[in-house]
Amino acid sequence: MMIATAVLVVVLLALAPRTPSGQAEMNATSARVSEDPNSGSTPRADGPREGATSSDPKVSAILGELAAGKPPMETIVKLRDLAEDEPDNVEAQYHMGLFSWQTNQYDKAMERFRKTIALDPKGYPDAYAYLGQAYATLDSTEKAIEVLETYKTLVTDTSLINGADRYIIEIKNKTKH
Repeated sequence: MMIATAVLVVVLLALAPRTPSGQAEMNATSARVSEDPNSGSTPRADGPREGATSSDPKVSAILGELAAGKPPMETIVKLRDLAEDEPDNVEAQYHMGLFSWQTNQYDKAMERFRKTIALDPKGYPDAYAYLGQAYATLDSTEKAIEVLETYKTLVTDTSLINGADRYIIEIKNKTKH
């Protein structure tokens, strides 16, 4: 049990989410679909970045506890409680989506990312990237493509747009077979 907890802590700390502080930085760096020629030409949503921060002080405090080595499940429960107590707290919803994604709870992640998008349709391009990838995994091709097309309108980095385009082509090709 201690080994499993230690592994979870290491994974969560390595994948701790980072939220950009300004709109320009968000547009430049927040989307995590990457184009890597060594990845078999399939862009994937990378994991969240180190140095978890949030513009919401409550979320930031909780993420800080996680980064400081507090028990992961205890801090994630605090974040979940905050998301439930404040359902319109977009930061809490987004970060809960990331943690759900990291723990392979894709149905919960999709719910959180849909909520994030409903609360702030342009502020969290990553939510579209993760949601599109989840739809593609579930063979919901049309929804995946629709969400990824929206994602492309929210990012300015051409490598991210190209990566999303390549992923859309892969999704379309997968349905042909």
